Amino acid sequence: MPQAVDSLTSVVEQLGDRLRDLESRIANLESFVLPKHLPQPEIARAQSPSASFVARPAPPRRRLSELESSARAFPIIGKAVLGFAGAFLLRALAESGSVAKLPVLIIAILYACFWMIWSARIASRLASVTYALTSTLILSPMLWEATVRFQSLPASASATILVAFMVLTLVLASRHELQVIPWIATLASVSTAIALIIGTRELVPLTLALLAIAAACETTVSLGHELTFRIIPAIAADFTVWLCVYILTSEHVPEGYRAVAPATLIALCALLPAIYGIAVAFRVFVQGYRISVFEIAQLAASFALAAFGMMRASHNAAAPALGFLFLLLAAICYWGTLWRFAAAPYTRNRRVSASWAAALLVAGTFLLLPGNFQISFLCASALLTAILYTRTARLSLGLHASFYLASAAAVSSLPIYVWNSLAGTVPASPDWQARTVALSAGLCYAVESRKEVDEGRRRLLWLLPAGIAAFTIAGWGVAATVRLTEGHLELAASHLSMIRTVVICMLALALGLASRRRHLELRWIAYAAVALGTLKLMLEDLRFGNPASLVVSFVFYGLILILLPRMTRTKEEGAR
Repeated sequence: MPQAVDSLTSVVEQLGDRLRDLESRIANLESFVLPKHLPQPEIARAQSPSASFVARPAPPRRRLSELESSARAFPIIGKAVLGFAGAFLLRALAESGSVAKLPVLIIAILYACFWMIWSARIASRLASVTYALTSTLILSPMLWEATVRFQSLPASASATILVAFMVLTLVLASRHELQVIPWIATLASVSTAIALIIGTRELVPLTLALLAIAAACETTVSLGHELTFRIIPAIAADFTVWLCVYILTSEHVPEGYRAVAPATLIALCALLPAIYGIAVAFRVFVQGYRISVFEIAQLAASFALAAFGMMRASHNAAAPALGFLFLLLAAICYWGTLWRFAAAPYTRNRRVSASWAAALLVAGTFLLLPGNFQISFLCASALLTAILYTRTARLSLGLHASFYLASAAAVSSLPIYVWNSLAGTVPASPDWQARTVALSAGLCYAVESRKEVDEGRRRLLWLLPAGIAAFTIAGWGVAATVRLTEGHLELAASHLSMIRTVVICMLALALGLASRRRHLELRWIAYAAVALGTLKLMLEDLRFGNPASLVVSFVFYGLILILLPRMTRTKEEGAR
């Protein structure tokens, strides 16, 4: 019995030694497997005997997710392929002649619209883009073949289908604020319309279709939906309107194109600025949105293109109507400048409206009024805007006064009178056009210069009126001196050059004296007169003068170069 107990005890001791050995080995293995980035408390907790296992991060599943996404894309592409199969089935039915082509075409159009509706209603982005591409790739080739190859549809019907398809896409996309689907539909519709123009040479219906697509896009934006592709239908509409004007107003319309009446072409040209003008005016004047760079450029392009096309189609008979319309639009733009956009948040709208007002007023004046009234109207407009500038301090109004004066001077006899007085054959006296422009320039300068603003850019407002008045006085002074001396001595070329040099020097002297009293813009004109005198000495005095006249010319010119810097120096500059 004691021997049995001893043997049992030895066995238990051996088992205990084996268990302790296993525990030590397991502890060594656990310390080897633990990640090194764990903090010390977690390492201690993992090494404790109570820890039954070690938590290890799960392996990455990126490759598996990529495979799963690719697997999901295969059914979408497969459905699109089935869609193309259905389209080719309809095409085969149309070519077989076993059924009428028109019902097959109607079914094909509805079939393409079904895919577009499905693309707008499905949640998956990949499926939406794929089904939209399927819809356009079904519709566009089908329309081209039906119109050009089979001639089953007239160009006007194809144009109507394109517009309806685009409107459907915009309605579907606006409900969910989608951008990619209308991008696809717009590119397809525009390219299909241009391809149909090339294939059928039907300009008017397809141009109307592109104008309708542009109108649909602008209407969608006016309803509060953002569209990022407005430039595509705008460029297409501009191009096709220009193409209509270029081809249909030529003396001999090219073969294959259908000539239209001038009234039809005028109406087509008028639609382009009407679409964008009404849409932009509603968003800017009514809704108060900030005008975009695209809208500024498109308005300018559409108005210029429409005016050119209407004038060419009517052989300038539409000029009075266009001029009246431009003056009316200029009045609306001035209303926007002075009242609607007077607040600070509308700075860009105010500047754009003011620029449009000036451009439209000048264009309307030249188109509507006869030549004898253009100068008077522009001078009156310059004086009115100068008065408004003194009351509102709007920089644009001061610029408009100079712009209107420059336009009036450009079409008057004043530049020729001043040039002849200072460099050519001296005229007798200025006519009413030159006197009107010069008097208006003097009045504008007298009105504007009362506004005490020390900013440098504001001085530029007064430079042009003061320059016109000053050089007109110089030209009149030369002409008056020549008339007074005609009866006493014979005026040779040397005498005339000397008189002009003396008058220019006296002008610079008078302007220098006047510039001491805050009118720094007169100093700039004085130095411009000195530069003119330098050029005149080299080109006229040295060429035609004799020793006596050259002495007088160089004496006056040298004295001006010495005295002018001293006379134009203000008290503040002298103190420094």
